[in-house]
Amino acid sequence: MNGDPRSATLQQRILTTIMRRYDRPIMNNVDRARYVECLVALTLGEGWELTGDWAAWDCQQKSGARLEVKQAAARQSWHRETSAGNRSPRFDIKPRTGYWMQDGCQWVWVNKPGRPADLYVFAWHDENRHEHAEQRDADQWRFFVVAEQDLPKEQKSIGLTGLNKIACPCLIKELRNAVEGACPAPEALKAAFGHA
Repeated sequence: MNGDPRSATLQQRILTTIMRRYDRPIMNNVDRARYVECLVALTLGEGWELTGDWAAWDCQQKSGARLEVKQAAARQSWHRETSAGNRSPRFDIKPRTGYWMQDGCQWVWVNKPGRPADLYVFAWHDENRHEHAEQRDADQWRFFVVAEQDLPKEQKSIGLTGLNKIACPCLIKELRNAVEGACPAPEALKAAFGHA
């Protein structure tokens, strides 16, 4: 900020308030999505980075591989302590008419139908008991890593039954290897085919 001590104090208060939003065992859908995107990117480590808010994928590897993170949880922030029940997630995989991509300092619309990511990571937090659900605990999540080419064509969503047919769930400690194993060869990446 501008060096004014009041501005620095306000900035610190804002950052503290934002951090508190993510420091809850059961997060709302928006905060949980950002949390899981960061969890995946940091787990994948060097060579992977988060993309901007308007990007059509969440993480990108320096080699050009694009990864989209989808997440869901059995326990929601609006559930009463005793009302979670069993929830079967559906993940959005609908092909798009195009996507936004950063070009220098501005965002441009790329008119290319399909799914722009090379890989998808589907994260599922299945703990629905209020006293045990801890969405900040990476070990409570299960991940399904799927190359885009292995997703059902033209299908709009996929559930756990469909994911179990095309991928084995893995734990956070296995995620990096699962992503490396599912990642297409550099010459097969969408960026290599001029998909901007």
